Amino acid sequence: MTAIELRVAVLLLAAYALYLSVMLGACLVRGYRWRKQCSASAALVPGIRDALVDYLAGNNDLSQLRGLVGAGRRDVADVILGFQGRIGGEARDRLCELAIEFALVHDWCLDARSKDVVRRRTAVNHLSFVCANEPCRRVTGDLLLALLEDEDREVRLWAARALLESGGPADVEEVFEFAVSQNPLIRILLTEELRRHAAALCERAVPAILRSGDPARILVTLEILVAWERALPVNDLHPLLEHTDRGIRREALRLAPLVPATAENKSAVICALRDEDPDIFTVAALSAGRLNLQESLPILARCLRVGSAELARSAAAALAAMPPRGWQVLEELSANPSAVTAGAAAEALDRARREAGA
Repeated sequence: MTAIELRVAVLLLAAYALYLSVMLGACLVRGYRWRKQCSASAALVPGIRDALVDYLAGNNDLSQLRGLVGAGRRDVADVILGFQGRIGGEARDRLCELAIEFALVHDWCLDARSKDVVRRRTAVNHLSFVCANEPCRRVTGDLLLALLEDEDREVRLWAARALLESGGPADVEEVFEFAVSQNPLIRILLTEELRRHAAALCERAVPAILRSGDPARILVTLEILVAWERALPVNDLHPLLEHTDRGIRREALRLAPLVPATAENKSAVICALRDEDPDIFTVAALSAGRLNLQESLPILARCLRVGSAELARSAAAALAAMPPRGWQVLEELSANPSAVTAGAAAEALDRARREAGA
């Protein structure tokens, strides 16, 4: 039995050594091919870049570029992507036309369906650059919409960006719906890119979600609108300013200064100043200051006199945002016997005067 076991052990070790040798050989071959490819790319890229610059400058002779595409399609694609963020308008359209002419867009669409996640990411990145061009967008068809469901987070993000580049209203609304349902990281990355479509989104997509009755989607949508920090044509905020969900109410109060200042909205902000929740009061006070709600002065002054130190600072900041009457109230309260009241009033008034250059 010992001899048999020894032979088995030797055979297993031999098999293992053979496996390691094969793997090592495969790695060496792959490394050699990779170095060879890098060397070939390094030789091709300068010529590709020069040929593309000539083409963008108006040279319509594609014979040199055809030869370069035949020698290294992926190198041409990578150099084209290198122009991302550097060109726009007619020059970008010419590059996109070139990508269609050489069927590069078709290649990227095929790669975007690959099982290799790295290849999918690269392909969708390329598509996000060319999809501002309508012919390129037509070539992709419904592929980008399908990629919004991809298992890879980065692929989903680049697909959303590609759809935004196309600029079509339906695509923009689709990306907005997608952003609302994603994790905070993707939502933050897309929020800024959605900002330029704010007015169009406020026509249908935003009101539909705000009326949906889904607290989670409503809250996320309000957070996006607040993050845009721009005037928005949202006309149905009033119900959310009185919502039973604390988070929704807080975000709606933050949004109030950015939407039309209707009588209902103003009344809801004033009402929130009487809320016992310190967080709600703080947000309402800041909104009252930004809206210059003069009718809120007595409530803010009272809170500055009898509220906690934190609430007094919030009330003082709101009063400081409403000169001249708010400043007059602060000046009077800076002489109050209460150290908390006097300190908060004097600090807010001094800061407001410095910022105003007074």
